[in-house]
Amino acid sequence: MSELFNGITIQGIFGLAIGILVLASTPGPGILAATSCALASGFRSSLLVIAGIVIGDIIFLLIAIFGLTLVTQFIDNAFIIIRVLGGLYLAWLGWKLWTSAPINLENDDEASNKTYLKNFTAGLTITLSNPKVIVFYGAFLPVFVNPNDLKVNSIFLIATLITVILSLVIGFYAYLASRARLFFKSEKAMTNINRIAGTVMFGVALLVILIG
Repeated sequence: MSELFNGITIQGIFGLAIGILVLASTPGPGILAATSCALASGFRSSLLVIAGIVIGDIIFLLIAIFGLTLVTQFIDNAFIIIRVLGGLYLAWLGWKLWTSAPINLENDDEASNKTYLKNFTAGLTITLSNPKVIVFYGAFLPVFVNPNDLKVNSIFLIATLITVILSLVIGFYAYLASRARLFFKSEKAMTNINRIAGTVMFGVALLVILIG
């Protein structure tokens, strides 16, 4: 097999890409949260959720690559606390969405600026409270690459692959949700949209706490 970078072959990178694509395409808390924010605040607002999800994945990727056993054990022991706190935070965001005033579509940028940090934190929380993500990288990564041989360029390539695939897949769902939002321009309709988005976020919170 032809080696592309240290510790990774062309065949390996394609196999890894397919695995990440399947993981990203499976409906879960990340997709639900991104579409919820897109419904409530528009597509650009959901990009911060996606950014948080991507950063969380890359953190777990680095833990898997460098084999930080102590860190992994700590995370494993702390996951229950992390999940509960993360779920409560997401439930609070759901309540904020449910009770928030409708956002003026013509003033979307100003409204979105107020929620960027909350949305980024929501995305990061969803990933860091999900043990399945680190299990995926810890078990799946060695099938296609040799973690012991990876260098900076190889790690950068894998991180870029994760960023591109997750952003495109989750962004696609969020974009569709944001387009649907444009059909509901009355204040009453937007209030209902906010409540739907809040309900979805409540569902994400329950998924994080109960399923992980």
